[in-house]
Amino acid sequence: MTEQSSPSPGPRGHIYLWPQAFVACGDFLPNRPHRHISASVLISYGAAFGLEVNGQWRQTRAALVAPDVPQALAPGDSELWIAQLDPDSPAWLGLRARLAERPSVDLELPPALLPPGQGAGCTAMGSYLASLVAQAGVAPERLDPRVLAVADRLRRTLPEQLVVADLAAQVTLSPSRLSHLFRQQTGVSLQRFLLHLKIARALAHWQPGKTLSQLAVEAGFYDQPHLVRTARAMFDALPSQYVSTGWFQVSRCGGQACGEPARAC
Repeated sequence: MTEQSSPSPGPRGHIYLWPQAFVACGDFLPNRPHRHISASVLISYGAAFGLEVNGQWRQTRAALVAPDVPQALAPGDSELWIAQLDPDSPAWLGLRARLAERPSVDLELPPALLPPGQGAGCTAMGSYLASLVAQAGVAPERLDPRVLAVADRLRRTLPEQLVVADLAAQVTLSPSRLSHLFRQQTGVSLQRFLLHLKIARALAHWQPGKTLSQLAVEAGFYDQPHLVRTARAMFDALPSQYVSTGWFQVSRCGGQACGEPARAC
């Protein structure tokens, strides 16, 4: 969403939040190039939409974009289903092979694999994401246990500052080796991953009447301007601009984004 535009009152979509993913579906506004640290899955409920990746525009009905790749959206009149998947999530690891080392690829989906409607609920949305992963036809890639351990620690502790030496010592690696291994396996740096986790925490903790300053503290940002800069870089908007105006309704879903057990997603 651009700085000049603001959503009008009235629900126009729904956001479903899980610990390692969120799904937003409904009407979206055009935005400028930005970089989600998560992987993106974008699917139209109808007509094709415009997607820019690394400065190249194309029309598509369904696409997958790797983490930390510049992208912009021109939805036109299309309602969209958009999933943002953490770089260490089972869902992303199950879809990553479809890129074949490319930053983005169009997805060929059978007619029966269209997203459920906006108000379908957490279970239906999680099951749909699982079906997308299953349709890829490959087993999810496995991350190095040391990378998983570091990602889990960052998610649990959400430190204000990143101390790579401490993380590396806990998994018996040098700081440089850990930094290289983490980026190699997830596609993002440790610092970028931590920023993503903080933004996700801010979105999950948002409630009507809560200020950006309060959210910044709860999510581990230095201050409110740090939160604002990070959100605009990742979304070309503050998530609260969609949520606080009532443009999107929010559901906080427990467990895995693809349902239990997590093996399929």
